[in-house]
Amino acid sequence: MKQVTIKDIAELAGVSFSTVSRCLNDSPNVSAATKQKVLKISKDLGFAFNANARSLVKSESKTIGVVLPKNYSEINVNVYHNMLINALQASIEERGYDLLVTYEINQKTGRNNIVRLVSMNKVDGLILLLEHIDDETQAFLKKTKIPVVFAHFPPERRDDDKDIIFTDHFFGGQLVGYSYTSKGLKNFLVMDVFEHHLEFDQRDDGFCDVVLKNGGNVIHLSSNSTYDSAYEVVTNNLDKFEGIDGVFCMNDLMALGAMSALQDANYRIPEDILVAGYDDSEYSHYSKPKLTSIHQPKEDLAYLIGERLFLLISKKKKNEEISPKRISIQPIFIERESTYYNKGE
Repeated sequence: MKQVTIKDIAELAGVSFSTVSRCLNDSPNVSAATKQKVLKISKDLGFAFNANARSLVKSESKTIGVVLPKNYSEINVNVYHNMLINALQASIEERGYDLLVTYEINQKTGRNNIVRLVSMNKVDGLILLLEHIDDETQAFLKKTKIPVVFAHFPPERRDDDKDIIFTDHFFGGQLVGYSYTSKGLKNFLVMDVFEHHLEFDQRDDGFCDVVLKNGGNVIHLSSNSTYDSAYEVVTNNLDKFEGIDGVFCMNDLMALGAMSALQDANYRIPEDILVAGYDDSEYSHYSKPKLTSIHQPKEDLAYLIGERLFLLISKKKKNEEISPKRISIQPIFIERESTYYNKGE
């Protein structure tokens, strides 16, 4: 069967080759009636417009790449990231772009997907949900001048040259501290994570900052950032919970695991001990009691990421420079049944 060409469409539509090309590229220099006619003929003939060829000519792909960490498949990692990606997709598609989601490293070939996507002109910009990237990749991004926004993870001191939009996790930890100390409680346990990550450290630091300033005490217990690990660690360390008024966990899964272990040990929640998590994931709505958590405003985060990235893309098209920017968003304390109790009453 003969392959349909733009010339075939032009002959049937009674227009020039260039007019067909303009219609397929959605040019404003063609009337709506002509555009509709050409697009209908193209569809009827089964013409497949080559978007890759278009991108080579126009130097744009109308696609934004989102790059995930290599451990994304772990449920404790993807619980929040999935919610954020859904919000990002809505934000990106509103602007007429597609979203391409991939891992930092190709799991089969070991190739750097950031370098591959940019080198092959697959994306017009990148959203990196990565805590770190290596120096070689950072140098590549600077050389190519691809618009990039780092998202979710808080910046480090060496990140002055990056656009970063993130949640203020120190403030998130403070919110839990304010809630606990306002109830007149003094003794607390923080369930932290064996592997140190800046976002977790900031949550811990914010909580301790408020508690210690209010004359309270904090002890720590470490587990992996999963339900099962938190459950096991709490079960094996029940002596540490004697006299503890409230527990603050680094994510919701840990909080749910800790809460289940405490309940199995006949602790009443919140009457005997308060428990709070972080992320305000869907799981927090269905536990018994329902879990108090810190809500990361993913919709606001996604909107600001999109606004910043498309500003960078616009500036690049005009060959204009723009200074990197850091934008932090304050999280929200969502109190539910697991802390809704005042021992002083």
